[in-house]
Amino acid sequence: MPLTTDKTVNPIKVTGTTSSDTEVFGEPIFVKFLYWYKPTTAGHLLALKTKTGSDIAPLRCEVDDESQIIPIFTEFKNIHIDDMDSGALYIFHP
Repeated sequence: MPLTTDKTVNPIKVTGTTSSDTEVFGEPIFVKFLYWYKPTTAGHLLALKTKTGSDIAPLRCEVDDESQIIPIFTEFKNIHIDDMDSGALYIFHP
């Protein structure tokens, strides 16, 4: 299922799966932290990048159905995902 992004709320909610570059947020944004909710299988990946391909947060599920919280506290010009195998991603911003 392709990624869907709800930018009308805080946190921004991203659901679905992808193995190709998908823009999540195209404007400058300060990210407080990420919450990857219940990736289903150990080994699943979530790769957040900038438009130019720089890593924001390369994540890997280590334990089935275990959510992860990642503090970021950085501003990015944009956010892309080029791999999301399962779960839902919440991007918290001010």
